[in-house]
Amino acid sequence: MPDNPDHAMISTSQMKTLLDRAYVPEQVVDYVTAVSGAEPFMFGDFLVYLKGNQLVFVGYPLSGAFNDQGIKKALDEALKQFSPGRVALTAPCIPASLYPKASTSSDQYYRLELASLSISQKVRNMLGRAERLLKAEKRKTFSEEHEELVREFLKTHPVNRETQFIFERIPSYVTSTETAWVFDARNERGELVAFDVAETGAKEYVFYMFNFTSRSRFVPGASDLLLHEIIRYAQEENKRYINLGLGINPGIAFFKQKWGGSPFLPYTLLEFTPASDGELERLLQKL
Repeated sequence: MPDNPDHAMISTSQMKTLLDRAYVPEQVVDYVTAVSGAEPFMFGDFLVYLKGNQLVFVGYPLSGAFNDQGIKKALDEALKQFSPGRVALTAPCIPASLYPKASTSSDQYYRLELASLSISQKVRNMLGRAERLLKAEKRKTFSEEHEELVREFLKTHPVNRETQFIFERIPSYVTSTETAWVFDARNERGELVAFDVAETGAKEYVFYMFNFTSRSRFVPGASDLLLHEIIRYAQEENKRYINLGLGINPGIAFFKQKWGGSPFLPYTLLEFTPASDGELERLLQKL
């Protein structure tokens, strides 16, 4: 438990601010705490999650105005407060001088702007085909059928340990919050063909969190049908955007692009072991 009471918990007013301003999934506290078991804290304009001696610093400011000095100050405070053994920092950009020997990875968040959404005829044709074969529905329950599709995916797609852990925690996430919804696509026999999970708690955004499809019961256009249902829900709830998540790979990026999704925010991940106090201070001064 931190010594500074200012960082002891997320207050009610801070939670409202988070929901009002969230634009990346990591700013949805209920999601991150459910899938990670970490404890959330606020440092200035930034969210930080702590689990044991591992710290995750979400370097996307709630104000949306990213600058090196802002992240420097908050990161410095968090490291001094918790003295973590391992740090994962995500941000739009990370100066290489911060920790040049650390491993980094990069991607882009994709976003749909609902007011200007235009669905191509090719996508409409795919939707029409899927609508003749499948029925879509929104629900709060996450059943054994859903877990089986997750297990099927993990058997056929190599993922890292962290991603597998998150996937295994999806049932806990869905059942622990009122703002996560499951969108199902079922065939005429009532069998689950595909499902999505969407997070709806933010003021302006719906977050497209997870998509799983069955290989054995595959129906072309099932994922399109589900995204279309999420879009309709978002429009009914007067949301402005759908954050479609990261590009991940060319196939997933193509799916998001064909719906009109475009890159709107860079994503960079820096993982490092904190230096000693003196070395850390010198590195932070380079930001």
